[in-house]
Amino acid sequence: MSIRDKIQKELKVAQKQKNEVVISTLRLVLASLKNYEIEHKNEAINDDILIKILKKEAKKRAESITAFTTGGRNELAQHEQQELDIIKTYLPPEMTTEEVKKVVDQVITDLEKTENVNFGMVMGEVMKRLGSGAPGQVVSQIVKAALTK
Repeated sequence: MSIRDKIQKELKVAQKQKNEVVISTLRLVLASLKNYEIEHKNEAINDDILIKILKKEAKKRAESITAFTTGGRNELAQHEQQELDIIKTYLPPEMTTEEVKKVVDQVITDLEKTENVNFGMVMGEVMKRLGSGAPGQVVSQIVKAALTK
């Protein structure tokens, strides 16, 4: 079952249970997916693209939580946290820092055999290998640390 099918199925269950937070969150996710489909008419939508959309939505929620907490609006931050928790259930587990370090070290070793290594080359290759398994910010920090050794 694809992630999209799972979301649609769980939306129906939430509607029957009248769970408003789940309903609104899943509708927003499906709306984001629909907007993506409209923007990219010729592109086939698969689970990898849906994961990118989910990560984007999760990032929005995380930023909102920070803003609301800073502004003293804890009730809104709590609502955003509930939405973020719902979205995270559809995302694959992220790789650990150690797993990312192993991939970064392997990429650096592979690239050193053929040419000079720079940050952009390493980041590009690592992100190809990891796909959506690790956030770019974490990978960036690990690559910078590895290259400054």
